[in-house]
Amino acid sequence: MKRRSFLKKGAVAAAASLSIPALSLGAQRGARGAEFARTSTDVEATIMVKGLPGPYTVLQVSDSHISHDGEADEKYKTYSSRMGKAYPTVIHPKTKERVAPLAGFAAMMEMAKESEVDFIALTGDIVNYPSTTAVEAVRKAVEATGIPYNYTAGNHDWHYEGMAGSADELRAEWSEKGLKPLYNGGNPLYGSTLANGLNLVTIDNSTYQVNQEQLDFYRRQLSRPEPIVLFMHIPIYMPTLGAGSCGHPQWGAAVDRGYEVERRERWPESGNSPTTVAFVKEVMATKRLTGIFVGHYHRSTAMSFNGIHQYISGSAFNGQYRLIRFLPL
Repeated sequence: MKRRSFLKKGAVAAAASLSIPALSLGAQRGARGAEFARTSTDVEATIMVKGLPGPYTVLQVSDSHISHDGEADEKYKTYSSRMGKAYPTVIHPKTKERVAPLAGFAAMMEMAKESEVDFIALTGDIVNYPSTTAVEAVRKAVEATGIPYNYTAGNHDWHYEGMAGSADELRAEWSEKGLKPLYNGGNPLYGSTLANGLNLVTIDNSTYQVNQEQLDFYRRQLSRPEPIVLFMHIPIYMPTLGAGSCGHPQWGAAVDRGYEVERRERWPESGNSPTTVAFVKEVMATKRLTGIFVGHYHRSTAMSFNGIHQYISGSAFNGQYRLIRFLPL
């Protein structure tokens, strides 16, 4: 099935089967005369952008939670034992049968290739921990499509449970030692891809925080003329979201319920860093932001606040994904 028919039939059929109401179509006027109009369901988002030279389609995949170890990963069993048993089977995106997590992910990549999407966005927790065997299998599956892609880590991708070190230290260590093949030589903390008149931006907020280097990078993107498409793992704070969102005013040790189970450092008593607070403010003030596309919550939903739209993708281990269609307005 070709891309256009896939997008039309697949999204409509999925929405109908799930009884998902489409959000009403609205328009948002941005800076420099840019205009956006959008409609959405739980399985797709269509965003019309004034000045686009043509259609552009992105397949977003998040939270596939793949465990796939080899001999080289045996020495880390102490740290991978709990998550290694999580999600032993997943739902195939087409057949809805139970399959191994890697097989479910490979099926999504094959679907992307058959459907001729233009870009693939991997928005974190693709693997359950930074197993070199799993990362290499993911890399091969994605690159076999021949489709350009970006990747940003989730809070599980770089985390071996019980391993000593702060979140920042472990992310830096395992982005280099384990996840590096997925970054295509780019900076693990952020990235930008210019395509079809859009600026596809990734920010790694997998520690729930954003540092000064990332904030400076995002500010540089604001000086560019292209509309921004922002990909992260953890949803950015909006009033309808809980304290586990990036930049939530109550984020910190008092609301951290998972640190003992996940065998990691507790979130700090001091709460959000000043750069995280500044980043949230910058994003929420970005007039040329077409949308924020995230995962982490394992459920598909869309929300907006003060004219900024955020789309949370359902989990790939449940056979879910999000199709994002950019069309000229």
